Amino acid sequence: MLPTDPQSPTDGDFERLEERLLHTVDAQLAHRRHRHRAVLAASAVLLVAGGSATAWVTRATPELRTMSAYCYADASTDSVFTQTGSPDAQAGIADPVDAAMAKCAAVWNIDFFTPPSGSAAEAGRRPEGAADDLLLSYPVPDLQACQRPDGVLAVFPVWADNPDADDPDAFCAAVGLQPPYRP
Repeated sequence: MLPTDPQSPTDGDFERLEERLLHTVDAQLAHRRHRHRAVLAASAVLLVAGGSATAWVTRATPELRTMSAYCYADASTDSVFTQTGSPDAQAGIADPVDAAMAKCAAVWNIDFFTPPSGSAAEAGRRPEGAADDLLLSYPVPDLQACQRPDGVLAVFPVWADNPDADDPDAFCAAVGLQPPYRP
C-alpha cells in the first residue's frame, strides 16, 4: 500500500543527487587514472632495469672477449663446445682471432672432441701405431672463427663438404653469427 502523502523529491533534491553522483564518478575515474599511471611507471622502470641488466649480463668483459674462445665440435652453435682461454690478461695480443684459432687448434690436437670409444669415427681418428695416449697428436681440421652476440669468438671446424668452406662471411652467417672483427 502506498502512503497517502508521499513526499516527492524536489528539483533541489535531484540536483544534489546528480552532483553527488557526478562527484563519485569523477573520483573513481581519477583513481583509475592514477592507478594506470602508477602501473605504467612501474612497468617502464622494470623494463629499463631488465634491459640494462640483460645488457650487462650478456655482454662479455673486454678480457673475456680477447682472452677466451668457444671451440665447437661441429659447424653449429648447437654442437658440443668447450670454452678455452687464458686466466691472465696478456699484453700484446696482436690479433684475438689468431689467438682464438690457436687455442681451439690445441683443443682439437688433444682430441677433446673424442667420438665414443670403439666407434668407427674414433677408429679413424686414432693415429696408426700410437700406443701411449699421452704422446698422441690428433689431426686438427680447418677452423673458422665467428663472433658470438656477447663478443666472444666462436671457432668451428670447417669440413671439406661444407658449401661455405671457402667463404668466411657465408660460413658465419650459416651458423647464425657474425664474421669476427680483425683489428
